[in-house]
Amino acid sequence: MSSGLGRRERKKLETRDRIVNCAADLFAASGYDVTTMDDIADCADVARATVFNYFRRKEDLVLAWFDRHRGELAEVFAESVGPATDTSGRLRHGFRAIARFFTHDPATGRAMVRAWLRAGGPLLTPESETPHMFAGMIRSGQREGDVAADIDPDRAGLVLFDAYLGVLYRWVNEEDDQFPFEQNLIAALDILLAGITGQYPPAGHVD
Repeated sequence: MSSGLGRRERKKLETRDRIVNCAADLFAASGYDVTTMDDIADCADVARATVFNYFRRKEDLVLAWFDRHRGELAEVFAESVGPATDTSGRLRHGFRAIARFFTHDPATGRAMVRAWLRAGGPLLTPESETPHMFAGMIRSGQREGDVAADIDPDRAGLVLFDAYLGVLYRWVNEEDDQFPFEQNLIAALDILLAGITGQYPPAGHVD
């Protein structure tokens, strides 16, 4: 939260974050369909009208939660840029961050993915910024010379995004945690990186 914001703006952001956090907690505890805007207002200790001032629909709360984590991912990618790290390393770092966003609280992570699906998330993917972030990493790699110049960055970004979603969906369905999200996400990434960079990870590779 920016320290340059005035007191009123900070209070608004705090209220908005509290509403989103309450929605996520309630979706995890009771389910997306059962949770009402009144429930969320009670949890956040605000009037029902206040919730609607920030979010017109329940779906908007789900998208706000994912937008927050997308912003965190953008920061991770920005911090990983540097001469000491190649494109493969930066993407692995980013994918590990994605996995940890969901797995640090698995119940909430799974609940929010299910809520995102109920809210029509897959139909919104063309508007997602995440494939553009992946594409940006590919373009950076092309400038640095460790990604082939004939790779289409936008298409590669979408393929990376599709792989991430595929692993995410499988993890959500594995309630007994027999499907390690981070390990499988990195394994999928390494297969794609072999085509993008022409470099295969060594046998038994652990990043």
